[in-house]
Amino acid sequence: MRRFLNFFRRIRVRLTLWYVLLLAIVLVVFSSVLYLSLKRGLVHEVDDSLGKIAAQLATNLEMEDSHPSFQNSDEAGNLLDRLAAQGYVMRLTDHNGKIIQETGKHPEVFESKECPQKGFETVRAADEKWRIYTLEKTMPGEKAKIFLQLGESLNRVESTLSKLLVLELILIPLVLTMASLGGMFLAGKALNPIKKITMLADSTEAVDLSRRLDLNLPNDELGILAKTFNGMLERLEDAFNSQRQFVSEAAHELRTPLTIMKGTTDVALGRDRTSAEYRETLEEVKSEIDYLATMVEDLLALSQADSDSAVIDFQLLDLSELLNKSVERIIPLAKEKKMIIDFSSKGTSRIRGDADKLNRLFTNILDNAIKYSPRSGRVIVRIVGNDTGVVATIEDNGPGIPSDELPNIFKRFHRGEEARKVNPSGAGLGLSIALWVARAHGGDIHVESSPGKGTTFSVILPAVNADT
Repeated sequence: MRRFLNFFRRIRVRLTLWYVLLLAIVLVVFSSVLYLSLKRGLVHEVDDSLGKIAAQLATNLEMEDSHPSFQNSDEAGNLLDRLAAQGYVMRLTDHNGKIIQETGKHPEVFESKECPQKGFETVRAADEKWRIYTLEKTMPGEKAKIFLQLGESLNRVESTLSKLLVLELILIPLVLTMASLGGMFLAGKALNPIKKITMLADSTEAVDLSRRLDLNLPNDELGILAKTFNGMLERLEDAFNSQRQFVSEAAHELRTPLTIMKGTTDVALGRDRTSAEYRETLEEVKSEIDYLATMVEDLLALSQADSDSAVIDFQLLDLSELLNKSVERIIPLAKEKKMIIDFSSKGTSRIRGDADKLNRLFTNILDNAIKYSPRSGRVIVRIVGNDTGVVATIEDNGPGIPSDELPNIFKRFHRGEEARKVNPSGAGLGLSIALWVARAHGGDIHVESSPGKGTTFSVILPAVNADT
């Protein structure tokens, strides 16, 4: 029973059933209309024939000895004989229902009643249906009316309608059966891509997202579905590979400071040491712990960015003031290298943003500018704004970034060879966080660099009109 019910839960079965049901309704309605139209047309032809014959007979009526009768002519006699031979029945009565004359094999089709109703009627007699036409006529010089009744069997009409009905009763089930089989076949063929999609989705494991649907489909709903499914698999594969690479690189970056701390403590615990030596060991461990804490904080920020769970506290800010504070915080690091930071602002600098996150963005870029620039160098910070946007540029005179590395500098944990030489302890997450913050504010970051000539970072943020 369950298997039977599951069969009717299939989409192709339900589609076929709905299609066949609709087709059955259309065929029944069409057949009924055809049957009734044909019946009406055939009866109308019988009525037209009866009317014409009755009118011709009425023209041959005359009064003889105060009694109506047909003319004594060969034409009238032959007409009555031909009618009888062709199966017609005729009766001529007065207004009292008295039969004046009748002809035909089945005169019983006429009902014995006074003043028959003129017009057409259908009666059943002699095991068949008859169409009766009654013509009312007043003879010249007479007040009383006479009635001419003419009848024709509807056997031919009934036979034709019966053949049509049998044909419909045979053809309709045959057509519905063929439609069911064809519908199941076509529905199965049309839904076959969905079956393949289901099989692929069921067989695809998290470690193997490289499989794709290889279906040659037109650009219809199923074709679009297959392309969308392939696109989804591609995005999942990219996300899975990025996550796997991220975890691998994070583990690698975390392993180094942990190894340093373990080695330092093992050495310190290898023998008794002086308090100064223990203090030096603890300072080294603290330095690595600070590095780990910063990295964990960066990883948490990137994790929130990936999951869209980071909260951006948008407020009305003056980017010039915010960036100036970031510069002031970085000045002690610049002084250690005897570097100069040149800051200037021009035009509007009103934006909406999160002060803490924007400060982190500019601090990361300024920190890189200081770290990778030579001693006694210069960092130029400029803000140029208008009604559409505010651009903050940070330009250094460091070694620059090779052109083949520029597309990768915002990738997580990416650090070029020159960067590793200058700052071996970096994690390579600062620029990734900076780019996320900029785009979370509706902006972007552009980079221009030439080896040996320095690097310029341009942070573009949407401006806020003065009236806002």
